[in-house]
Amino acid sequence: MKHTTYAVIDIGSNSLRLMKGTRQDDGSWLFSPKELATTQLGKDIEKTNRLSKQGIGDSLAAMAAWQQELQSIPVCAVATSAVREAADGQEFLAEIRSRFGWHCRTLTGTEEAAFSFCGASSTSPQDGCTAVLDIGGGSTEVAVGTAGTVQWSHSYPLGAVRLTNSPVWTEDAVAAVRARCETQWLAMPKKLTRVIGVGGTLTTLAAMEQEMAVYDPARITGYTVTQNQLAKRMTWLLQMTPEERKHVPGLQPKRSDIILAGLAILQSFLQHYDIDAVQMSERDLLEGVFYKEAFQDGTTDRCCR
Repeated sequence: MKHTTYAVIDIGSNSLRLMKGTRQDDGSWLFSPKELATTQLGKDIEKTNRLSKQGIGDSLAAMAAWQQELQSIPVCAVATSAVREAADGQEFLAEIRSRFGWHCRTLTGTEEAAFSFCGASSTSPQDGCTAVLDIGGGSTEVAVGTAGTVQWSHSYPLGAVRLTNSPVWTEDAVAAVRARCETQWLAMPKKLTRVIGVGGTLTTLAAMEQEMAVYDPARITGYTVTQNQLAKRMTWLLQMTPEERKHVPGLQPKRSDIILAGLAILQSFLQHYDIDAVQMSERDLLEGVFYKEAFQDGTTDRCCR
């Protein structure tokens, strides 16, 4: 049976995301709205070197809830930083295969960066040099390229979940995150024309700046935030208690504890490379898997190539 509809699940350190795509007659893809489940699979991984027990349970429960709508659709599940690093990461993937019959594997940091670049750069101008910055829960990927082709990439062990030690944030705590980031950034191979930001930290920043009571993906792609706007937003969030941050328009309550870590990573990146602003994109790794057709029919032995 030749399938025209596929489903891709992104198993991240902070959340699981599901998107379905149907190939049209002209070869383009029609995507379903993305579905999200915040499970914090990678919480405390730096201390334990294992996936969070609560996160495992919540992740399996989320996938069980999605299973019904994925009947007869080939599913490609790709895991990123948390599963990549955890001692029990492959055991977790084996449990997914056993329970749901889905094909899944761990992406390398290079693959993760390439997929994010492919997805995000698909809607950006093709002139000059583009960098795609993907701030995740466990890692941050940077991919640099021209005309839609990646020429350099790197995966950094810097993530919003990884660098959050407490829901209580201070200026010193933010400064410590920036200092840690500063020791990591590598030299860029080319002068950048633009920086596109993807991932929950970046899309949440755009949503907060626009005070979205209800998240609207259509208002994310192309939205630009300057360094000055970012600094003001961080100062504003630092003045709040953890409970107050849960009620900020555009900020999901389950992301409120980790948002300042993610924004500190972004701030460090922009300052280090002297970049004035970042342009957000709703398109990311999930679209990249589809555009690169990095899955195979559900009857085969692997879902990604």
